[in-house]
Amino acid sequence: MTRLARGLTEVLTPVVPVLVICILCGLHSQPGRLAGLGWGLFAGLFCAAIPYVIVEAGVRRARFSDRQVSRPEQRRRAYLLGIGSVVVGLAAMLLLGAPVLLLWALGTMCAGLLLAAGITLLGIKVSLHLFCLSALLAFLALLLDPRWLLAAPVLLPLLGWARLHLAQHTLREVVLGTLLGPAVTLLGWSLAPLPGG
Repeated sequence: MTRLARGLTEVLTPVVPVLVICILCGLHSQPGRLAGLGWGLFAGLFCAAIPYVIVEAGVRRARFSDRQVSRPEQRRRAYLLGIGSVVVGLAAMLLLGAPVLLLWALGTMCAGLLLAAGITLLGIKVSLHLFCLSALLAFLALLLDPRWLLAAPVLLPLLGWARLHLAQHTLREVVLGTLLGPAVTLLGWSLAPLPGG
């Protein structure tokens, strides 16, 4: 069972849903698929790839205990670097005239990260695995088809079980991550000047 839990944790590591969100928003924001994919990958560079590399490099250099940044005293640095990367990406995309949908997505990610960081630094380690996966399902439902929400009762408990089994989170932290992802996404959608928002 531990092997399965680790496999789920690796396959659904936060970088995966975040990258999918970026590509989805890129493709959805442009009539030309190639241009949309380019914008999505550019956003994914700052929101997924760079934060992932930062954590990996930090683990190798012993600045972070592990990929989960399990030590509370190291989390502030990890969050600051991750949020910094997203902010730089957002600024670059603003300057380059990125599609509004992608700007909204990055802004929503920034807000979500800030909220998760604030709660985590208070002592409750919000599950970013659940936060990102539940946010992805909300994005899919908003942009493609509400039936994507039917995956939530399967995928979210499965990933939640994996995080609990590996003793990476408490039940409260898993539930909090699960609820915050779609809450931030839906709040952002309701406030954004987007078609359907």
